[in-house]
Amino acid sequence: MRLRVDDITWREIDGDLVILDLRSSTYLTANASATVLMRELAEDRTLQQLIESLADAYDIPHRRAEEDVLAFVEDLDERGLLESGRRDRRKDPVAASGGR
Repeated sequence: MRLRVDDITWREIDGDLVILDLRSSTYLTANASATVLMRELAEDRTLQQLIESLADAYDIPHRRAEEDVLAFVEDLDERGLLESGRRDRRKDPVAASGGR
């Protein structure tokens, strides 16, 4: 899973994350833990890698990290900010069919 790097820009400001959706000119803000996840999503990372990164960065239980990651990723996916999100598979019949 990866961010749509051509459609967004983001910065860390005073420990918080500010994301600009360039398509809609919408600003989104998130807490410091989202910054850890955004850095990972700038690369091609799996959900498991995101969960491990967040758990390690904040020394939190795996279960809590999983809940936080899933909520954050779902929000990005609903906004169409992920390349490999479910939203893309619905739009792309080849991806929706598993590449067949």
